[in-house]
Amino acid sequence: MSGGIEDILTPTRREALEKFLDLLVKLNESGILDTASDIVDPDVIGRLSEILLRPSTLQILDHLDEILDAMGQVKPETLTKSFATLGTVLEAMEKEAKPVGIPGLLKALSDPEVQKGLGVALEVLRALGRSHKK
Repeated sequence: MSGGIEDILTPTRREALEKFLDLLVKLNESGILDTASDIVDPDVIGRLSEILLRPSTLQILDHLDEILDAMGQVKPETLTKSFATLGTVLEAMEKEAKPVGIPGLLKALSDPEVQKGLGVALEVLRALGRSHKK
């Protein structure tokens, strides 16, 4: 009788099937199959569709090349440091700031941290001025 499993499973197909099954076992052991199963969940797909179809997401996708080019010009360590600085600044903004007059400002200028902050602010202002000329 022809058309049996032996006819279908040629040595090449058998080897490919064994490799596929080995890969499937590894994906299962690593948890990747569970993750893939979660992604295929209708609720997850619905949420992803909502996110992907937002006008802002579509605009980002339309300009992804330019965004990636701009991001590629920034050193990773500079970006990391900038995010850390931003976090510190946001924490400081949550505190209740006391009103400061001229005498308080003059007194604050003797603080090394204020001096350093002013130096950084001046460099940022210079960079803004240079980029505005272009």
